[in-house]
Amino acid sequence: MTNHALPAARDLVPEIQALREETESQRCIAVAVVERLRQTRLARMAVVQSLGGLETSALDSLDVYETLARAEASVAWVVWNNALPCLFSRFLTPEGRAEIFADPEWLYANSTRPSGKAVATEGGYRVNGRWALVSGCELADWMAFLSVVEENGQPRMPAPGTPEMRFMFVRRDDCRIVDTWYAGGLRGTGSHDVVVEDVFVPEDHAALPGGDSTLDAPIGRVPIISTMGAGFAAQAMGIASAALDTVLELAKTKVSPGPRPDLRDLPANQATFALHEAALGAARTHLRGIVDQIWNKATNAEAISIEDISATWGAVQHANKVSRQIVDAMYGTGGTTSLYTHCPLERAHRDMHAMMRHIIAQPLWLENAGRVRFGLEPEEPLFAL
Repeated sequence: MTNHALPAARDLVPEIQALREETESQRCIAVAVVERLRQTRLARMAVVQSLGGLETSALDSLDVYETLARAEASVAWVVWNNALPCLFSRFLTPEGRAEIFADPEWLYANSTRPSGKAVATEGGYRVNGRWALVSGCELADWMAFLSVVEENGQPRMPAPGTPEMRFMFVRRDDCRIVDTWYAGGLRGTGSHDVVVEDVFVPEDHAALPGGDSTLDAPIGRVPIISTMGAGFAAQAMGIASAALDTVLELAKTKVSPGPRPDLRDLPANQATFALHEAALGAARTHLRGIVDQIWNKATNAEAISIEDISATWGAVQHANKVSRQIVDAMYGTGGTTSLYTHCPLERAHRDMHAMMRHIIAQPLWLENAGRVRFGLEPEEPLFAL
């Protein structure tokens, strides 16, 4: 399958970089960039071609996320966030999926926090709730919100201690955005709160995570959460690459006052750069190898094992750790120059540490991966989803 997404991402990079300050100051991706995202359908890499998607392989998607994050982390973050509703659409009916993804220029947002309730009613659900950190909500045409399903005034309990939760796909016009995103890192993502008040969601627009996939395609078979984890790590590596690029540029011009060696002449800087550049390459190669294996299994309709997923999570968290270390090291190498907002190292440092607050970067995934390797069952229900 031809990768149309990567050339489109590369073509978009100059415009993204030219409008970085607009994205930063408005706390939302620059309008011109948003229009290009709609036209190129980069936010629909995880949608099948029959519904106007690019149907990009999981491996090729990593290249796109890394390319975009190297230019502007907030753009990559919103594109990546669009993938989750697309992947979860496998749990919709074909009719519901066709309606929600009818227009190839539509964008999406989501929240995996179960901070809403969906009261079962005839033909669907009445949804109420408030969800935080909904990245790209101002740009979205549809949003998917994880909600606890209630019936007869009580949560549905398909298993003891386990309430039923579904993603409710809601049109943007049925949502109210609350301006809450005043943050340092990933400032351009517009990750505001969103409120839904007594909105009817038909059964066809409600997805039950872990149900049977109605999408007979590799995108309908790859594990969802670990695939999203790989995309997350690709963004971290993109930010790390930008930090390395910046230090290379600084090495050409940064002169130390007095008799001290310049940045490029310090042996410690030389060794630090070479070591971290190699570490990034190794982490990238390892992650790509694991993701490629899983995509090939999905393509051939082969079973994807819990061990495969465990290996993915190990590669994801390794790449995240390496990327964070690179950004911190390059930030230190840049000296006082790194403090100034005009220096890309300052933005890379903010963005990286904001990213690492996300649930995907937390230790629980690595802990569960280790449990699997020790012959135990994972404790996190979403680990293998």
